Amino acid sequence: MKTYLRDFYGCTASITDKRDGSARLVVRLSNGKKMHDKAHKNRNAALSAWYRMGA
Repeated sequence: MKTYLRDFYGCTASITDKRDGSARLVVRLSNGKKMHDKAHKNRNAALSAWYRMGA
């Protein structure tokens, strides 16, 4: 499953759930540059990383 997120400043993120329970967080700035692309332990860890970035 893929979830899309957006913050107040226009940055977008997607969290992709993998079969083994891990999740990949990809964050792009408003100009389209990739800022963060990392695999996390699970979906909640990826979501908390998104919130720590200031979203």
